[in-house]
Amino acid sequence: MGCNMKKTSKILLAFGLGFASNALAENPIIQTYYSPDPAPVVFGDTVCVYTGNDEGGSFFTMHGWRVSCTTDMVNWTDMGELILTNESFGGNAKKNGDWAAQVVRRNGKYYYYVTVESTRGGRAINVAVADKPEGPFKDARNGQHLAGPNWDYIDPTVWIDDDGQAWLYWGNPKLYYAKLKENMIEFDGDIKVTDMSRGFSPSGNSVYTEGPWIHKRDKKYYMIYASHGVPEKISYSTSDSPTGPWKWGGVIMDQGNGTAFTNHSGLIDFKGRSFFFYHNQKNVSGGGYSRSTAVEEFTWNADGTIPTIKSTNDGVKKPIKNLDPFTRVEAETKSWVGGINVDKSGGYTIIKHVAKQGDNVYLTNMGSNFYTKVRSVDMGDGADRIIVCTRGNGGKIELHAKSETGATLATMNIPASSSWQENTFDLKDAAGVEDLFFVVKQGGFDFDYWYMESEKTAVPQTPFKEVASAIPGKIEAEDYDVGGHNKAFYDNDRENKGGAYREDEVDIVQIDSADKSKGFALGYTEDGEWVEYTIDNQIASEYTVRLNMATASDDVGVQFFIDDKEITDVIKAEKGEDWDHYSTVEAKTKEIPKGEHVLRMQIVGNFVNVDWFKFCMGFDCEESSIALPKSRVELQIPEKIYAVFGMTGKFLGNVEVNGQSVAKSIRAAGFTPGVYMVRSVGQSKTFRVLVK
Repeated sequence: MGCNMKKTSKILLAFGLGFASNALAENPIIQTYYSPDPAPVVFGDTVCVYTGNDEGGSFFTMHGWRVSCTTDMVNWTDMGELILTNESFGGNAKKNGDWAAQVVRRNGKYYYYVTVESTRGGRAINVAVADKPEGPFKDARNGQHLAGPNWDYIDPTVWIDDDGQAWLYWGNPKLYYAKLKENMIEFDGDIKVTDMSRGFSPSGNSVYTEGPWIHKRDKKYYMIYASHGVPEKISYSTSDSPTGPWKWGGVIMDQGNGTAFTNHSGLIDFKGRSFFFYHNQKNVSGGGYSRSTAVEEFTWNADGTIPTIKSTNDGVKKPIKNLDPFTRVEAETKSWVGGINVDKSGGYTIIKHVAKQGDNVYLTNMGSNFYTKVRSVDMGDGADRIIVCTRGNGGKIELHAKSETGATLATMNIPASSSWQENTFDLKDAAGVEDLFFVVKQGGFDFDYWYMESEKTAVPQTPFKEVASAIPGKIEAEDYDVGGHNKAFYDNDRENKGGAYREDEVDIVQIDSADKSKGFALGYTEDGEWVEYTIDNQIASEYTVRLNMATASDDVGVQFFIDDKEITDVIKAEKGEDWDHYSTVEAKTKEIPKGEHVLRMQIVGNFVNVDWFKFCMGFDCEESSIALPKSRVELQIPEKIYAVFGMTGKFLGNVEVNGQSVAKSIRAAGFTPGVYMVRSVGQSKTFRVLVK
């Protein structure tokens, strides 16, 4: 099957940075743009780090915010274009004044607290909201600041306590805080200020500067912040309450080894391990104004104190887990990017390196010897093939193990293609756990994703019950094709959350009907997931498609494609109280070609259950209509007169049937081939007939 197709959007530009090509280095973790002020957040099995989008150079010129995510703490996936900018706030924020920020999830929504330069003077805290961690985020307060303007108001950090109370902290040189209401976009009470000027360091002098980060562990609150003025260190204080008083804890990270003269940090516990995020200036231009996110793993002291952490080039040495190459891996998932340089005049070489097509991020305009490194890839007992999804003028990639010049596992001569297509290449000696390097030897193409297959894992795509689903007709959503991940379906995670009907990664839930019968539906769906069905369309035609769906989410639904070409717009489900009450919606399709095709149903938005869908025309779309027999056996009808209607319900005339099939009688009467609705004169029942 072809690559995952989505609507085309604008091209995203990324700055080429001058990081050295070093197969051993892992810091900074983002090499394709300057990424100051990291804010790491754990979402289940995933960590996303939100950062600024810095121009670098001679000042803090930041426009918008971006995010990269990981499940293993060593390979990071760039989630694409700017997910929020000053332009999102209805004119209350100036251009290039977008400073530090943090995201939190509550009640299925994601809230982004950001620093902007107010058009009224001073700085302010704004809040945006999204349905997905990667956005897009929209202004949640209709052009109004949450706090400010006030030149002290920068660097928000947010925390939802165990009792459900949400708190927001921010400020330079003072630490401000306030309660948030349940809706997360209004304060519950007055803004307060914490006196951080006394009793917090051995000298008794103020150490708090800016960039607070709130964390809780074992009922103790940790306030982590940039300290000691400029050049900044990272320090922390502790309290038994989210409002203080705060007791000085010590310095976490001092100056040195490439840290910038400002610093901004975040701390998370993830999968039983702990990680400290900060930014450094390890590139060849801009110094402290060109900052990029880095991470160090650490172990808490036995008494709950935070140890001193040094800035290193290594980053996280041991992954949370090995990467599975037998599932789809995005091309922009990497631990390091090599071969991008800054010109010697001090300006930028602008590389259109990461692009955006709808929600689909991909690599583009890659020059010779450009490479991406992917760490700890577990090829098991051996992989036989690698499949890469590309488009463009063609080119060449080599796949190497251990380094960009290590053993060659595959040589991939990429064919030219105007649309996305999967290309298969043989692998040699691809086994075990290795760091892999995709080295571009000839550019000119875009690169979307890749995955591997072995003879053991390769499964051809076939209909679920070995017979293609007939169209016109009804298809149960859970009867998608056999073929596995990224062939017959794409699921964002490998866990079967539904645990019903089938045993692959697709989440299927059981439905208890009013008549106490049992049914099934696709459930736990997420945006971008899809399932495919091999269909046999009996006539080239436009259709009405009816779907039975349930959701309690806003703006969710599905979209249909035939052979990767869209045949419907997004069909939205009706929002209900929960996911147990189903309702039917319908939409029109474009013409579906006659014959056997692959039908894709793609989820749009998060959390919609899909029970069944039905392609129909005219009378057949009525609940009481009789479906065309799937066997397509010609029915012998007693001698009668039948009224013939078009599929829109228009009366076309009467036909006399003399012992032969109705279809043959209609054809003999001079009607052209097609599908007709037929009703015996004087009767109420209508049935459909295919005339060849």
